[in-house]
Amino acid sequence: MSDGDFVMLRQSVALVVGLAVLVAVPRAQERKFYSDDPLLVDNDRLDVPTEPAEIALSDMFDRFGHIMADLGDAARGEAQNANTLDEVPDSSWFTNRHGVQRMSRAALVRGPDTNEGPDMTVPWRVFRSKIGGLTPGFQIIDGRGDRYVIKFDPVGVPELSSAAEVIATKLFYAIGYNVPENFIVAVDPEAGLTIEPGTMLEDEFGDETALTRGQLRRRLRLVPRLDNGRMRVTASRYLSGRPIGPFRYYGTRTDDANDVVAHENRRELRGLRLFAAWTNHDDTRAQNTQDSWVEEDGRHYIRHHLLDFGSTFGSGSVDLQLPNLGFHYWLDTDEVKRNLVSFGLRTPKYRTVDWPSFPEYESVGRWESVSFEPQEWKNDYPNPAFVRMTDRDAFWAAKVIMRFTPEELLAIVETGQLSDPEQERYFHQVLVERQIKSARYYINRVNPIDEFEVGADGLRFVNLSERYGFAESGTAYDVEWSVYDNGTDGVRGLTDSATQSATTVRLPANPGLDGDAYLMAEIRSVHADFPAWNEPVRVYLRPNSATYDVIGIER
Repeated sequence: MSDGDFVMLRQSVALVVGLAVLVAVPRAQERKFYSDDPLLVDNDRLDVPTEPAEIALSDMFDRFGHIMADLGDAARGEAQNANTLDEVPDSSWFTNRHGVQRMSRAALVRGPDTNEGPDMTVPWRVFRSKIGGLTPGFQIIDGRGDRYVIKFDPVGVPELSSAAEVIATKLFYAIGYNVPENFIVAVDPEAGLTIEPGTMLEDEFGDETALTRGQLRRRLRLVPRLDNGRMRVTASRYLSGRPIGPFRYYGTRTDDANDVVAHENRRELRGLRLFAAWTNHDDTRAQNTQDSWVEEDGRHYIRHHLLDFGSTFGSGSVDLQLPNLGFHYWLDTDEVKRNLVSFGLRTPKYRTVDWPSFPEYESVGRWESVSFEPQEWKNDYPNPAFVRMTDRDAFWAAKVIMRFTPEELLAIVETGQLSDPEQERYFHQVLVERQIKSARYYINRVNPIDEFEVGADGLRFVNLSERYGFAESGTAYDVEWSVYDNGTDGVRGLTDSATQSATTVRLPANPGLDGDAYLMAEIRSVHADFPAWNEPVRVYLRPNSATYDVIGIER
């Protein structure tokens, strides 16, 4: 779907709700490019004045429903919200950050945080036991009146889930997702917590009783303590706006005029599979998302968030990550069939992994890179967006992954406040090794030329595989020039073609452009080790005074 098509679709929805007027363009006059291409920002903040309904999902129904059925679009085509440059525009789902405009080290470390964390000048007021998620916790009000969800590290495994939660939050924010503000805080379990009158505690059977100081002490007695007796907790600040429940990874919301692309066909949700594989974020399910109805400049719209990063890297939130997660689904029917055929004699891959030793690496958990293969990685159970990730979706995600330097990743890892320097070193090492594996595989699956721009010497581009050392240098490039007529969708070949090793291509002289005509370069990369690179990348250049603008890229 081109940017023009995407705009027309959104305007059509606006017409239905009485927010805009759109004159339909006959199908014969549809064009590949429109005057506002490439679309860098998706205007999906049309006013939704009526508060949407709050969605409540059954986790078990969601889990088994995804295992037993292939939910979502049966066509399984390419993502429908990429712009004409084959990139993801900013939206209420995603904001291009480090992948487009490099963030400073300070910005990477700060992440989504708007302050230094919960106020500690007065005791926190516990007003509710935490609802949802794997880890026990409470909801508190700090001295500023801000509300937070506080969670604790697993019994006997200090630092594990709190470090994972904060590190992953910083990474996913830098990538571009909407995430909560998460902080690691040390709080006195006695003097630092009070109980609001009327606060209820839900037990394992769903029954509620009034929370007392004694019950609070019993809940906290096994929480790991620091040397000074304080507890290390993760404090997650309430999201802005009114929460209206999770979003599904398929379909759309019928009460949101801005939600016009099926979620399984959104590139940022498909590409999330590769980011999740890199960080071993297996718990990517609908229950760990949150939609909120927010107000901005007098308009209301729905913002979409990812939540709960405690089950990432080597952490499983309430314990070390289970050894099988990441290698197959929680209930993997293909794995069951393979075991039946082998009469139970085969050894699953995860049983052969050399995990870091425990307790020497207790704050790291089950986190390794040697056995990790990004194309084989699986989350907890099938995700409709993940299973539809194409090579183009993955190429986009791989480019973002490689924007992080080892030094930048170390700065983010340090926000996890691991007390053992050796565990911090190992954590960072594995993160970098998985980064390289993830990007190498998917960048090499397509023609890896990118970063097109027009300069005084011609059309310039970069071979990303060679840049990152994923391929030996020496690639040759077959270039064919044409004139593309945007009005008729016709193509007229030019004689200015070449085979060269340089990554700057001379523009055709006097191509005879008139009307709504563009230059089109079709570039094939020729490398003996990567036959897939011979698939052409088409680059469209729109005349702009004495030069050209890169208006479209097709892979």
